[in-house]
Amino acid sequence: YRNDYTFSFDKMLEDRGNTAVYLLYALTRIRSIARNCGTEFYANLEKIKKETPIILDHEKEWKLAKMLTQFPDVIERILRDLHLHHLCEFLYQVATTFTEFYDVCYCIEKNKQGEIVKINASRVLLCEATAAIMEQCFKILGLKTLHRI
Repeated sequence: YRNDYTFSFDKMLEDRGNTAVYLLYALTRIRSIARNCGTEFYANLEKIKKETPIILDHEKEWKLAKMLTQFPDVIERILRDLHLHHLCEFLYQVATTFTEFYDVCYCIEKNKQGEIVKINASRVLLCEATAAIMEQCFKILGLKTLHRI
């Protein structure tokens, strides 16, 4: 079986679409949300994870949470047929679903001076769960992640 493939360095490094760069960038953006909540919040993140329930009131919160619950099924499918592209497809779906969520569900609200006036801890935890699953996907794929770009 032969498949012609044209390699493009420019396409490989694109930060839009279903590319490793786009997905890695999405993960670093997600990871920055908790840091942007301020040093006190970030320093207490482990405690907040234990004490704060994740509340899914908005349809985009539900959509993202349902997407994340598919991770074990994707892993089982890969173990069954040994095709890693299922994980790449899932990773892209998580990133795009997260973007939909983040566009309409504010995690941090700031005033005109740029000061934090409200942190929706439940949504920040949903972001952290998304990042954790994405990091596991990258680990399985053998790609090293970054915390900042």
